[in-house]
Amino acid sequence: MHIEGVHLRIKNHKCDHCEYQATGKSNLKKHINGVHLGIKNYKCYQCSYCDYETTMKLHLMNHVNCIHLGIRDHKCHICDYQTTVMESLKRHIDVVHFKIKNHKCTECNYQTARKRCLRIHIDSVHLGIKNYKCTQCDYRSAEKRSINQHVKFVHLGIKQHKCSECEYETSVGGNLERHVNSVHLSIKKHKCNLCVFETSKKGNLKVHMKHVHSSKKNTQM
Repeated sequence: MHIEGVHLRIKNHKCDHCEYQATGKSNLKKHINGVHLGIKNYKCYQCSYCDYETTMKLHLMNHVNCIHLGIRDHKCHICDYQTTVMESLKRHIDVVHFKIKNHKCTECNYQTARKRCLRIHIDSVHLGIKNYKCTQCDYRSAEKRSINQHVKFVHLGIKQHKCSECEYETSVGGNLERHVNSVHLSIKKHKCNLCVFETSKKGNLKVHMKHVHSSKKNTQM
């Protein structure tokens, strides 16, 4: 079993609900509990703002080390990115620097490095499945963490991620990273192939294409 699972990477245990496969029965059980049943027994109690939870103790330890203790031993040789998990560093290099996104949506142009993100995208965007609902308003989401972030930001006004360069603050770490890249570093990786417009947000580029270039085509017709 050790040779098959570790060295040969043979995955005999398959999920009945999706395409997930595992080398061990325990990993399959954790997958079903976390992904399909929403059972995550390991929860973070480091601070009153953190709602992180997971099915694996190792993932919780990595979260605490990276987010709360600032321990990030694995560093990118191309940029300043640091992480506690080697796999996260590999994924960072593949996605950010090599632009490798192997999981592609068959309905639109969405691509991602994570199968989980593709599943959430399909459920929420194309199937309209949003099982998590805010108890204080009509907001719904396909992810529980999105609900938690929504409650913090909209209803509680908690914005724990603060910019060191200006007064900008947000409840979402990804928003802070985009803010720094766009405003302070002038990094705008989404560029229009028809004009000089560029932006830090893919959504802004889509809006630009729709309102600027689609309207031009209609005028010419």
